[in-house]
Amino acid sequence: MALFLKARLGGASGIGAELVANVDRCARSRLAPARHYTRCIRINIAVALMLLSAAASAVSGQGQAGIPVLIYHEIGNASKELGETAISLDSFTQQMRYLADRGYTTISVRELVNHMRRGDAVPQRPVVLTFDDGWKSVLNAIPVLDQYGFKASFWIVAEKGIGGDCLAWDDLRQIIRNPRFEVGSHTLTHPWNALDNLVTWTDGTHSTKGRNDARRELLRSRQLIEEQLQVPVRYLAWPVGWYNARLIGLAKRAGYQALLTAEDGLNRYGDDVFAIKRIFVDGACDLEAFARSLEQGRYVSCQIARPPTRGHLPRAEK
Repeated sequence: MALFLKARLGGASGIGAELVANVDRCARSRLAPARHYTRCIRINIAVALMLLSAAASAVSGQGQAGIPVLIYHEIGNASKELGETAISLDSFTQQMRYLADRGYTTISVRELVNHMRRGDAVPQRPVVLTFDDGWKSVLNAIPVLDQYGFKASFWIVAEKGIGGDCLAWDDLRQIIRNPRFEVGSHTLTHPWNALDNLVTWTDGTHSTKGRNDARRELLRSRQLIEEQLQVPVRYLAWPVGWYNARLIGLAKRAGYQALLTAEDGLNRYGDDVFAIKRIFVDGACDLEAFARSLEQGRYVSCQIARPPTRGHLPRAEK
């Protein structure tokens, strides 16, 4: 054990160097009663593990401001007005180049969750790219992501969001052949009406739909994606970012291991993986606004056609 700790802390100074010396002294103190020797070793091992954890935190990015998770929707669909859910291909390409030029490294949602939950190491300047709703136009983003070797996750509306203007199952099968890409659930039908959505179904304010309807949206969407794509689906992103405590409970019972919101903020080690923060990327913004949003972990709204999406409850519920 002493040799192991010396190897891991060999270049340490201060407390780390003193710890190595202490372990050596323990190892040479066999003339002392056995219980003292054993206690000495145990104490130093415990301290060593804490030091190693702290060192790993610094290396893995736990000491940084936090990890941004960006939300994209349609990419390069000329018929859509630029804003919260649509960005031009030129602007998207600019943003990806910005990330690459400034040393950002994309990580998957799985890597983010493992970092938040148990402190797994992540590269310096990590960022997560998420694409909601499964629009077919996200195929425009694939060559750009490939150019920079970026990872990304695609959030699928498993019943009403397949085919037509959305990705077909064959498109998704092609996407997940790339090990840098992953898929997650975005429910079955993506209910988004302020009076008719998962929140109103579970809080008792909807006249015909209730908790069982919400449960089906969560459970069946995961099952359907797994059946079609033969990959495990562990995570869910809330439609419009709307959720409540009842829905979190339903999602956990449906087998999800993490949940993605649309609330501003950066994500850190120890944060709640059932409330992962994400940042809308407004396609009407310029590159300077994108950089500000990325660094500050907040949604910078530039479009003026409609109010930006804010908070985790439908507007009618606020």
